[in-house]
Amino acid sequence: MRATAGILRLAAWPSSRALRRTRALSVAALHGTVDIDRDERGIPWIRAGDERDLYVGVGVAMAYDRLWQMDVLRRRATGRLSEVFGGRAAGSDVLARTLAFERAARQSEALLSPPARANLAAFAHGVDTAVRRMRRRGQLPSEFHLVRYRPGPWSVGDSLAIVKQLGFHLGRNLQQEVFRSRLLAERPDLVRSFLAPKYPPGGSVTIAADAPAGPAARRGDTALLSAAGAAHLGDLFAGRQGSGSNAWAVSAARSATGFAALANDPHILFTQPSLWYQLGLDLDGERAYGVTVPGVPGLVIGANPDLAWGVTNSTIDTQDLAVGERTDPTGEPRWSQTSVVRVRGGTDISVTAAGGTGYVDLPGPPGADVEPVALYWSGLHPSTEAESCQRMWRARDYPAFRETLRGFGVPVLNLVVATRDGTVALRTAGIVPRRDRQEGLAPAGAAEVAGRWSTTLAFDELPELVDPPAGFVVSANHQILPDGVAPHLGSDWGGPYRADRIEELLTATPTARPADFGAWQMDLRNGRARRILPTLLKALDENPPESPLAVFSHRSLAAWDGRDDADQAAPLVFGALTRVLTERWITRRLGAAVADAMTDATLQVDHLVMDADARRRLGETEELPAVVADALTEAARRLADRFGDDATGWRYGRANRIADQHPLAAVSDTLRSLYGSPPTPVGGGGQSVCLMYPDRDGRVVEGAPWRFVVEFGPSGSTRIRDVLRHGSSGNPLSPHYGDQTPAHAEGRLYEVRLDSPPQVRSRLTLTSRTAG
Repeated sequence: MRATAGILRLAAWPSSRALRRTRALSVAALHGTVDIDRDERGIPWIRAGDERDLYVGVGVAMAYDRLWQMDVLRRRATGRLSEVFGGRAAGSDVLARTLAFERAARQSEALLSPPARANLAAFAHGVDTAVRRMRRRGQLPSEFHLVRYRPGPWSVGDSLAIVKQLGFHLGRNLQQEVFRSRLLAERPDLVRSFLAPKYPPGGSVTIAADAPAGPAARRGDTALLSAAGAAHLGDLFAGRQGSGSNAWAVSAARSATGFAALANDPHILFTQPSLWYQLGLDLDGERAYGVTVPGVPGLVIGANPDLAWGVTNSTIDTQDLAVGERTDPTGEPRWSQTSVVRVRGGTDISVTAAGGTGYVDLPGPPGADVEPVALYWSGLHPSTEAESCQRMWRARDYPAFRETLRGFGVPVLNLVVATRDGTVALRTAGIVPRRDRQEGLAPAGAAEVAGRWSTTLAFDELPELVDPPAGFVVSANHQILPDGVAPHLGSDWGGPYRADRIEELLTATPTARPADFGAWQMDLRNGRARRILPTLLKALDENPPESPLAVFSHRSLAAWDGRDDADQAAPLVFGALTRVLTERWITRRLGAAVADAMTDATLQVDHLVMDADARRRLGETEELPAVVADALTEAARRLADRFGDDATGWRYGRANRIADQHPLAAVSDTLRSLYGSPPTPVGGGGQSVCLMYPDRDGRVVEGAPWRFVVEFGPSGSTRIRDVLRHGSSGNPLSPHYGDQTPAHAEGRLYEVRLDSPPQVRSRLTLTSRTAG
């Protein structure tokens, strides 16, 4: 182990110092010079006079910081992880080949404008230039030495495939369709209780104003899958969880500064390094700052001196399962392709993918004779979101920004915008099928699904809210339009709890101070507890538990301020209590396999807590006071088993712990010490603005690695505050690997100014080999 650590340190040492001092790099076919300046956090600021040159610089800088991560992301998207990780990655590769991300990327590449494609090619050229230099100097990231392989050339398709794969991950409806397919196949007696989602009455809606009514509700042609087919789909898509985000913007009239302001904290998996990459751009004086995804040039989120934007996952239904033989409504022929997954140290796997316009066939269980099933999804349509990432950061007002979103396909996002002139807006972008209400809840016949995907919503039909009377816009993965308002966008929304809390904070502050937005991003108020805890406490008061631990738990809940504070016992007790209720009402009635496919029962359980008729329909025979007392007694017993009988020592932070992991951290203790991070107690939870989403083992795996606040000011000033967990570098021996983590944990933000140049700590100048 000691020798391994030494090898890694020697391998990582050159690249950790590669950009510490001013130096030059000769690059073929540049039109001019490019400066890559690093600020005090190691964040690259790329300055160029030519757009193509700018993206060459982005490629060089990103490769030095995140090359191995970029390679893993493209391998995941193109189904080539097994070539380096062996059989453990085979399932991921087979799924990527089946869903044909790479094919979809090639189709999208053909839609790009020539300048956009040239910029992506320039980025690839910059990546390859940096890789050649690192290989010559023995400076490849240490992971390549450890896993014993070298990166291949970067391509335009690699960047586009990464976008497609991430877009698929952010789709949320597929998991619920898989659950409902199992429900219909295995527990048809419970369809009435569980088929339709239960959005809380009075919960926040993004665009609540009156709008034209949509088509009348109808159930649609729900198709029954066999139990074997439904179970296989559950295995195929097990473990996927969509991500969320918070974003809000306040108008000049609602801001204490007299200028519009914006906040965004996009939620995604906690990884080391982060899936976000901080980047400053300066194209002949046009400046912008924000983040992108490693491997994707441009900015996904950011700000320039006149406009700022953030994003949230819209959670619109963009995935449908179609059962039965299919014909393409466009008349286009079906396609089929066979490829081989190369498995390092194992047996190669042949994968045949097939489909048609906007869909792919899904494999059935081996050896079983089951009905054919296909997946329709927005990402299987050609689209130009990669071009939007190059154009958004250059827009100077909302109409121009809006135009950059035409052609955006996946992921389907809500974009929240604030401008220097005081405009605030929310705009949905992406490919969305035209559907009636109730369509998309469960798998349907092939003809019906093909019909609803034969036309998609026009750009001008997608939701949009500009300068609302309230003076602010909020997006937090909650329902976008009221029920019955056209167009129908789906039914599987995230809960309204974070949006409710953000709107409460904004409403209570008639002139909001942008300086407070960072604190609001760390708000620990549990919106779920706010809704159901009074009912639970009333039940406990009517039938108090008797065991000493349950009595302590009852008192903790009664005295709780509703904050998911790491140092309190009550949020720990509340989480344990709701888990026991979930088991009683969901798992035991549906069976473990069907319940496991549900992925998130929060809104269903909350509905059962609040609605006695719903409990009776489910078959609950006991009254709520007895149910809650029994559940709290069991929850307290489990907490004692895990944290000891001395309940005064129970703390939420003992369970709610975040440990970002590098892909190699699980290999050995040595690699964990080099690449990983120790588990850290944190506040926040799945229903607080400071979202910390746990996996099924209780470990926090998802939240907001990056927090971002933008405040426009007088004399053209633009003040940005942000923090990125783990920092800019992917090199564990870099001073910028993890240097922002303490600030992230404490809720501190660093300041960035667009009206003044960054404090340059190092510079790499790219010069053309053809220059004289």
